[in-house]
Amino acid sequence: MLKSNNRRIEKSKNLLFVAAVAVALGVCCFVRQAPAEAAYPVEKAKKSFSDKVVSRLKGVWRASEAGAENVRLKREVASLAMAMDDCQRLREENSRLREMLDYTGRESGRWTIARVLSEGGGAAASRKTLRLDKGSIAGVAKGATVAVPDGLVGKIVDVTPHTSEALLLTDPALKVSCVVEDSGGAKGILCGGTSTGLALRYFTVGAEVPPRARVFTSGLGGVFPAALAVGTLIEIKTDSSGTVREGAVLPAVDFSSLEDVFIRNEG
Repeated sequence: MLKSNNRRIEKSKNLLFVAAVAVALGVCCFVRQAPAEAAYPVEKAKKSFSDKVVSRLKGVWRASEAGAENVRLKREVASLAMAMDDCQRLREENSRLREMLDYTGRESGRWTIARVLSEGGGAAASRKTLRLDKGSIAGVAKGATVAVPDGLVGKIVDVTPHTSEALLLTDPALKVSCVVEDSGGAKGILCGGTSTGLALRYFTVGAEVPPRARVFTSGLGGVFPAALAVGTLIEIKTDSSGTVREGAVLPAVDFSSLEDVFIRNEG
């Protein structure tokens, strides 16, 4: 009986010991996990803030960077477009100057290239003139012929050391003796007009003129060299008496787009 009680007591002690160990282990586990559990709400809030706020700020920053990059690229594209335009203008100018230099090789006499500074001149604002960047220092003199590869432009009427003034073919004050090709030597006097139409007067009576015949300087009077293109005869009108004829001439030169011209220097 006594032995049976002792075994029960021993068994109870063992159970209590096991329970105490389990409780101790549970307490240890709780004590160790408690800080992590306590930090969880803070960490969750921090993560949520990072996801919602910081990520949005990063997005705004990246969008700003993308916008700045877009502006920079647009500027680069505009700059490249301007550079291409400059290259195209240089190519066109190079082509024009090559043509003009070839013209000097084909024509006799000494020609000086001059750049057009402006339209109209200081001597008489109402006259149809061009101001050029070559003057007496470059050998330019009054009466010198002004031309381009397409044909006659006019003549020099005023000179300073560094500039000159050319009276245009379209000015009524400039008279040019002309001859019509393939007409048996039909002649007339060019007496001004507009940039789109010139007037050829005192036309040779009875001359047979083919349609759209070309008109050139005749060289008579020694004012202009012979054979410079003036334009194309597009119409001939005769007065009621049938003795006076006037021709309408389409200019060979586009006076509205002149940038460079040739001045013929004698000697």
